[in-house]
Amino acid sequence: MADTILLINPNTRREPPVIPLGLEIVGSALERAGHVVEILDLCFESDPMGAAAETVRRVRPLFAGITIRNVDSAIFDNNEYFMPGITKVVQAVKNEGAATVLGGAGFSAMPELVLKETGADYGVCGPAEKAIVDFADDMKSGAAPDRIIDGWRAGIDPSFVPERPFKIDYQRYIANRGIIGFNTQYGCAGRCEYCIEAGTKVIHREPAAVIREITGLRELGFRDFHLCDCEFNLNLDFSERFADELTAAELDISWVAYMKPAPVSDRLFSLLKKSGVIAITLSVDSVAPDSPDSAYSFDDVASFIRLCREHEIKLAVDLLTGLPGEPLESTVKTLDFFRKHRPDTVGASCHVRVYPGTKTHAGLIRREDMAAFLTRPPDDSRLDPVFYNHLPTERLKEITADDPMFKIEGFENSSNYERLK
Repeated sequence: MADTILLINPNTRREPPVIPLGLEIVGSALERAGHVVEILDLCFESDPMGAAAETVRRVRPLFAGITIRNVDSAIFDNNEYFMPGITKVVQAVKNEGAATVLGGAGFSAMPELVLKETGADYGVCGPAEKAIVDFADDMKSGAAPDRIIDGWRAGIDPSFVPERPFKIDYQRYIANRGIIGFNTQYGCAGRCEYCIEAGTKVIHREPAAVIREITGLRELGFRDFHLCDCEFNLNLDFSERFADELTAAELDISWVAYMKPAPVSDRLFSLLKKSGVIAITLSVDSVAPDSPDSAYSFDDVASFIRLCREHEIKLAVDLLTGLPGEPLESTVKTLDFFRKHRPDTVGASCHVRVYPGTKTHAGLIRREDMAAFLTRPPDDSRLDPVFYNHLPTERLKEITADDPMFKIEGFENSSNYERLK
């Protein structure tokens, strides 16, 4: 079975469990290129390392591809750091003699650090549907692949429709609060200084291909979906086109989208409602609306809330506040804004996850006066979580305590969109 490629989902977090869409796309691309693929989903395994080792012994794969969705849960309170568990899976595979290649958003953000931490052999940065096929061909022919493969350069086939479900037990995920995801694009052109995906290349899929993918799932009886894009409305023309074509397909689905406050239009919201959108998660930080170079203002956020209300779409806001140097007055102003405009729920966090490679990380390294607000000194050689916080959680709770619309993140085992049900 040496020509078989083993793809592994090491994500065992179940609050809620997340179907490994990236593995389905990569697996479909590999099989379409003539390779034999097996998937090992460790999400519900009681002994992930044992299952990984046993599967490698049985399959003897050409290589094992391991996806890393996140390096940690990104929330300070009750934080989960995933890398020790992922590293154990990588080592279990390597101990059985298989080469390992990493991928996924968590890997792509900090590839060198993740390779160092896990001891994996190779990695693919960015979308992997083409890059992984080239990698497999190199491995099969005995050629020496690059240690880190540039998936952005390899690109995607915008018309590609992955097979779904691809060797994943959807029913088990759904029974445990999971939801089926889909994507319309890769990358994010945003400028959020704390975000690991900011400023990455944006590549759109063909709307017709995405709709064929959803249609296939709908024909199998699945109706509820969640968008996996960083932000759906990076490009208004594309967003309107996709929503228009999805509406015309008349699939009778419901779906939830991630969006940013701008750009939007009344036409987009009308199409989103007709296409089946029942809820939106909106990302906001309390500094951006008052910043002169920000991509959105308080007026934009107010307009977004109004459009959701007019089109009867529920709205959950992910609010990050207490950013480096932000005065308390800025946080209070933002909270008062949401008290006035009333989205359905606001999940607030006052701890900023400081990721290597971001502008926030680079800025804090140079600021000795900020050391007291960090859980440890930030540096470029460690992946374990470091958080910035100058606004105590108890103070944020005091400010928001009289309004049940606000939820402090990290104290409930539920996602923001689940609060809208």
